[in-house]
Amino acid sequence: MTLNEALILSYVKRGIGYGYNILTHVKNSGSDEWVVFSRAGLYKTLDKLEKSECIVKQFEQNGNRPPKKVYSMTTKGEKELEEFLETGFNFDFQTKNDLDAYLVTAVAASPEPEKLAQTIVKRKEAVRKHLAILKNDWPEDKNKYPFIVYVLYRRRMDSLEAEYAWLDWLEAVLKNVSGDVMHITWGESGK
Repeated sequence: MTLNEALILSYVKRGIGYGYNILTHVKNSGSDEWVVFSRAGLYKTLDKLEKSECIVKQFEQNGNRPPKKVYSMTTKGEKELEEFLETGFNFDFQTKNDLDAYLVTAVAASPEPEKLAQTIVKRKEAVRKHLAILKNDWPEDKNKYPFIVYVLYRRRMDSLEAEYAWLDWLEAVLKNVSGDVMHITWGESGK
């Protein structure tokens, strides 16, 4: 399962089962900053999820308008989404943009703050591992390396250290909030 498929399943799980409403919700929530899909891509993914029996489609008639497709989650879809959120995502990736997209998906799936904090801990472990590898693989004597190689090493170290500090902060915030993370505002977070 891809992140986009998981995100779409998350919205269907929440009862946002009409394609246009999914697109609107993604844009209004700001999720399109991290997850990219077009209207055509959305409908292609909905068809794929329906063929894999993760969702089912019904037609709703509203007056004289053409019937619209409304999707709902199946038991198989719920299981596959939960499995993806638990084990299907590789927290040991190299870019934080993938984590951003994962967090948007996890929040759309309606996790409790504690569950989202567990996700943050998984990423912290991966960042800690990368930091240890970089620290162990590079000798203290930076004069032995070409300038650009060492500069890029420093950039990677600084980036990982900053991300780790941010993850620490986010984990602390999540431990102090309750309810559906998708509907908590910044003001309600106490930060």
